Amino acid sequence: MARTAIATLQPVWDCRWSRPGHRLSGVSDALQPESAWLCVRDGNRRNASEDECQTCPHWELDAGGGAALIDAGAIAATVRHQPVDVIGASVRTLLAVIALTFFALGFSILTSLLAIPVTVTLWTSGAAFAALAVWWRLPEN
Repeated sequence: MARTAIATLQPVWDCRWSRPGHRLSGVSDALQPESAWLCVRDGNRRNASEDECQTCPHWELDAGGGAALIDAGAIAATVRHQPVDVIGASVRTLLAVIALTFFALGFSILTSLLAIPVTVTLWTSGAAFAALAVWWRLPEN
């Protein structure tokens, strides 16, 4: 009877029991308080290497969405939304032009004391359009 062996990739970041270790910047690996990855299966923090996790019999997939759980659907969704980015850039440019128009109209009208309320209104409208140009996002389908 034939036997088939299946190799399963068990990366340390996808394990239910792995946690990133506490690391200090600017300190060599030998002087770090913990390794890059820790195992918390026993209830306490124990240093774990990537090689150890690849052959660990207690390895369990973290269903919470580990770093390696990227599927083709997510990549296709990112590619599909590229035209929205072009539309978003066009809308942002249009909003910035409208904001500059309101600011310019406010400066051109500011010739007398009675024109100040109109100028302030135009500048406020320009600020609102400038804010839209910076922070507004188009809804994604």
